[in-house]
Amino acid sequence: MKKLLVGCMVLTLLWLECGGVDNEPPHVLISSPGDGDTITGVVRINAQATDNEGVENVEIYINNILAHTTTTSPYFYDWVTDSIQQDSSLHTIFAKAFDAAENEATSDTISVLVYNDTLIGTLKWSYSIGGDSIFSSPAIGSDGTIYVGSLGGYLYAINSDGTFRWSYQTGGAVYSSPAISAGGMIYVGSYDFDLYAITSGGALSWTFSTGQYVHSTAAIGSDGSIYFGSNDGNFYALDQSGVSNWQYLTSNLVCCSPAVDNDGIIYFGSWDDNLYALYPNGTLKWSYYVGNYITSSPAIGADGTIYVGSWDNYLYAIDSDGNFKWRYLTNGSVTSCPAIGADGTIYVGSIDGNIYAIDPDGTSKWSYSTDAAVISTPAIGSDGTIYIGSMDHYVYALNPGGSLRWSYATGGEVRSSPAIGPDGTIYIGSYDGYLYAIHGTGTLANTNWPMFHHDLLHTGRVGG
Repeated sequence: MKKLLVGCMVLTLLWLECGGVDNEPPHVLISSPGDGDTITGVVRINAQATDNEGVENVEIYINNILAHTTTTSPYFYDWVTDSIQQDSSLHTIFAKAFDAAENEATSDTISVLVYNDTLIGTLKWSYSIGGDSIFSSPAIGSDGTIYVGSLGGYLYAINSDGTFRWSYQTGGAVYSSPAISAGGMIYVGSYDFDLYAITSGGALSWTFSTGQYVHSTAAIGSDGSIYFGSNDGNFYALDQSGVSNWQYLTSNLVCCSPAVDNDGIIYFGSWDDNLYALYPNGTLKWSYYVGNYITSSPAIGADGTIYVGSWDNYLYAIDSDGNFKWRYLTNGSVTSCPAIGADGTIYVGSIDGNIYAIDPDGTSKWSYSTDAAVISTPAIGSDGTIYIGSMDHYVYALNPGGSLRWSYATGGEVRSSPAIGPDGTIYIGSYDGYLYAIHGTGTLANTNWPMFHHDLLHTGRVGG
């Protein structure tokens, strides 16, 4: 009997050693959609699952709730997103796989942005700033707060749901757009001749006085330096405490907002008809003379090309050494700032009422006509949609091919430039005194220069 018992134990041990008990879990992943994708309508969620002994079943979860169980490969679930009432909302997806031995594995979680097409181009909310016109373009903080200036002299902070957070009164009209540092400090110029540094809580940190209006939007260097122009003809560089590092004198107003490249070179235009390139220490690298004033803020292409508009009706392309590449003629002054699409297409507005799409070699791709001047700067969505305002009171959304996707009528001229929030909402101001939030599609495009002053923080810096 003892021999029989010992024999059974030996056989059991041999069986265990030979893999009789399956302790190896399956492998599972979500193969589509991709993490960060924008989706709409009916979306197939595909899971890939494997196991050394075979997969018994796969569960697919949406927002941590079991949505579907499947026992046969291919493992998928057709998710109908049309019933989601929010136009743009983030959702999570993951899968679990099980084998016959009840081992289980869980995939990495992905996030997708769901859009309901029925709401695209419609009003999400609007916020009245008491009748003061908005020229300033909204910036968006890391917490989703929207900052925008008013011609009544205030900087406003508005929550992403359209509720008031705080306001700070300066001593003059705020044409300048806010720029936000990595630490959350907000810099904005005023027609009281000062640049303000205001905390994310709405408290004054410091001011720096110039000799004239500050129309320019500040750019923020990688070391935190603050660069901006003044209508006193000077271009200023400050440290983060508001102390002057240097200033560079031009021959006329500097109301253009600067752009900073990967090497720290600062580009800006002046009413003396020159585009300037300065080293980070404030010395001149080069200047390029165009035919008239420059109020357009430069955009920087992936190859270092600087694109800037002029009152001589041209959009200029200048290489990083200050050499002329090409210029594109419109039928009006180009005060709009260029934005760059994923394929290198340059988009810009003109006083002639048109929105232009220009290939990187300077040839025309298409143009779209509005009913009034376009001084707003385009913002490019991740799906290629081009958003821009016009002085005909409308906000336009154009398809990448130049056709109209939708338009939204405000109550006044739209000189402000749009910002695309992390959930796809389009934020833009109007001369009717309202900040608008409009349902859009996609997030901000990941290009070298997709919007006014480069990014949602308005750093004005490549990589900002």
